[in-house]
Amino acid sequence: MDESGMGPRSHLSISVARAALESTRRTPLLYAATSLLLLAGLRRNETTRLLRNDWQSGNDPRVTVRGQRKVRRIRVAAGVAEAVEAQLIGAVIKPTESLLPGLHAASAPYRLSQLFQARMREESLHVTVSDLRRAAIAAAIESGTPLAHIREYFGLSRVVKREELPRIPEGFDRRIAALLEEKFAV
Repeated sequence: MDESGMGPRSHLSISVARAALESTRRTPLLYAATSLLLLAGLRRNETTRLLRNDWQSGNDPRVTVRGQRKVRRIRVAAGVAEAVEAQLIGAVIKPTESLLPGLHAASAPYRLSQLFQARMREESLHVTVSDLRRAAIAAAIESGTPLAHIREYFGLSRVVKREELPRIPEGFDRRIAALLEEKFAV
């Protein structure tokens, strides 16, 4: 695996990533999950474990991602907010219940992968759930985003100690969220 956490596998082209996202649009739950995977770069299990109280809507939408080792709070692209908010319209979801009902269960990460793969087969696209995150990280790297910002936003393991990294400026996540939306949202 290289320093970016991407490994030797190549990433999706922007057009294929956009096509994958667009192909999920007709299924709102899958579209919301796919938006979180591609436009926020979340991992599959992070996406399926999100709770209602992890989501902050409004002018500055954010999501709290609770990883095994770290909790991170990141801004997300407007496209993610629209997709997630569409799931919340008319829903009565308690703060401790799943943000994406239907994807929160012991087998949820696999259910998400199965739903996504079925849609990709229908569309004749060769894309996996993991490819979406890789594409998001690659887009951030290719745009020249500082590695420290990439690590913080995507929750990548650090090779160096935190005190060796430059201070992360306020708003770094806003720039990454805007970049991902610019690259991949249709």
